[in-house]
Amino acid sequence: MYMSTIRKYFLIIVGLLALALVSVGAQEKSTSEKASEAWDATKKTTQEVGSKVAKGTRQAANRIEAAIQKPDADARKVDVKVNERGVQMPNNLSAGKTAFVVRNTGKEAHNFEIEGNAIEKSFWISLPPNETKTMQVELKPGTYEANCRVQGHEGKEAKTRLVVK
Repeated sequence: MYMSTIRKYFLIIVGLLALALVSVGAQEKSTSEKASEAWDATKKTTQEVGSKVAKGTRQAANRIEAAIQKPDADARKVDVKVNERGVQMPNNLSAGKTAFVVRNTGKEAHNFEIEGNAIEKSFWISLPPNETKTMQVELKPGTYEANCRVQGHEGKEAKTRLVVK
């Protein structure tokens, strides 16, 4: 589906370019003016198509993530908040199947990453403000670190140390 969408937009771009060249040819303009107008039309169309493809990709990733993020009924649910101060969650948990219910209470996009004991997992796409996502992991005894994985937030937000027994 993704490739057919790209192919469709490519054909639209080619058609618009041809249309631009025909309409430019009908007017009495210099070759450089015609080329400039055709180039401007091509740039605009390319930007529009790029935006549509990016939006479609984000929507597809969100749908896939939503489909796989539903926790098992027997998973322990742990509330987590992410915001400009970092990750707020319990510091100690028991081992086992755990569903982190992550809510962005901040004013900008944040992510949630849990790593340690052979686990390194985060959301594919960051959480916008006031959104909630769920991540299920099988926690084994050991020490983990939870943090926001958004580029540019490193060192600005507190990391949380999690001990699992």
